[in-house]
Amino acid sequence: MPTRRMILGGAALTVPILGGVFLAAETGRLDLLTPHLPEAADLPPVPGVTWQGSPVPGLARAGFFEGVSVLNVWASWCPYCRSEHAELMRLSARPGLRLFGLLTDDSEAAAARYLAEAGNPYARLGLDSRRLWQRALKHRGIPQTYIFRADGVFAGKIAGELTPSRVAERLDPLLVRAAAGAA
Repeated sequence: MPTRRMILGGAALTVPILGGVFLAAETGRLDLLTPHLPEAADLPPVPGVTWQGSPVPGLARAGFFEGVSVLNVWASWCPYCRSEHAELMRLSARPGLRLFGLLTDDSEAAAARYLAEAGNPYARLGLDSRRLWQRALKHRGIPQTYIFRADGVFAGKIAGELTPSRVAERLDPLLVRAAAGAA
């Protein structure tokens, strides 16, 4: 019969091992939870959304191979997404930063209305109504931001809304790592 000491010893070994597995999966070193770009799931443009005076193209896998990319998953009805919008507008003004949007659990009309009022930070935007991108990203919850290297490889993610401090502490270092080619 197991003694208390055996049970505590087993737990003491199991917890760090599981923690290491989940950390490796979360950081991409183990492919259980590593987000990736979907193979064949290009999304059409959202009608009525413009950026710098032109219609915004849809979300295409090929666009992620043109440089380091930031993908923000959001919805117009989400209060946290609305809170982070000003920060996304600041990010979109950064030279060389490629900010894409993945609209989820929303309608094209509602998103177009919101972006017309609040401004559009996205150079590419698509509505993931069939959840193909969300499944490939192993996505849970909004808002969430993913960073991809110029070769389309996942470099990191930030769950929750982007604030100035989260951008400085989390996003900026991930962008530097992604630009250097380190996952």
